[in-house]
Amino acid sequence: MGNPKTSKSPKASKADRTEAAPLDEALDEATPTELDAVTTAFLGRVHTLLFNIPRYLDRARRHGYTQKEHDLGWELYTTASGKNRRFEHWLVESDQRDVAAGVSAERMRLLQEIDAFENLWFPRMRALIPRVLPRDSADRFAAAFFKDLAQQPLSPAVVDSVKTFLNRVDELASSAEPGARKLYETLGERGLTPKKIEAMRRLIAAAEEHRTPDRATPALRREEIAKAKEAQLAALESLRLWYNDWATTFRGVFGTRAQVTLGLTSLKRKKKDAAPEEAAPEGEEEDGDAGDF
Repeated sequence: MGNPKTSKSPKASKADRTEAAPLDEALDEATPTELDAVTTAFLGRVHTLLFNIPRYLDRARRHGYTQKEHDLGWELYTTASGKNRRFEHWLVESDQRDVAAGVSAERMRLLQEIDAFENLWFPRMRALIPRVLPRDSADRFAAAFFKDLAQQPLSPAVVDSVKTFLNRVDELASSAEPGARKLYETLGERGLTPKKIEAMRRLIAAAEEHRTPDRATPALRREEIAKAKEAQLAALESLRLWYNDWATTFRGVFGTRAQVTLGLTSLKRKKKDAAPEEAAPEGEEEDGDAGDF
């Protein structure tokens, strides 16, 4: 069986390429916070340094390594490793990973359409409520309408959020709340007609056929996840600078054995017929000189 046609395949039709373009953009947007093998290895070296540097404190302190620097290293390390991320963030990103993995282009297409609806009508509703509802009740009405309801990242979570949104819009038609009926009519005038609502419900039903039934994704604001992701990656970048500073300093201070202990260098295995490794120069300190900060 041949490989499937892609947007980069010379055999892919123009229509295929046109349809793949927004799909590729959506995959980029849905990319979760992943630490690749190189980054994971780097974090391992940082941990080795932080864990073992107390064995060499006296000499490290003489070269400016303070309690403040030590604490900063641990703080950056834990943040960069994801300590401050909530479980819910990873669950949402796991759903995004499921989407990015594809499963089917049809599933992605459905989620994209539902997400586009959410991005259009959630802000419109927030803007319409204070215009249509009486001033003394608009804030209370908005809080009730959007209770436990927030825009979601491109993921299966948009299915539940839009379904809830549509249910609450339907309730406006028969609500006794002052201004609710007028709000419903205004939405119809702006394009959210019963026909449009029914079409979106059909999309939701189709998307639910692709749903993974093992768990529900928690409702989180995409801004919250983006902010946490940005903080983690910023800490990772600062940690690289911190580590480069102290690794450079300590390589000029400690001998080979200490550098290996601190994770600053590694000894390569030599072939059996290779010459034995040269001993460290006399007078080069190799033993620890532990102390307190």
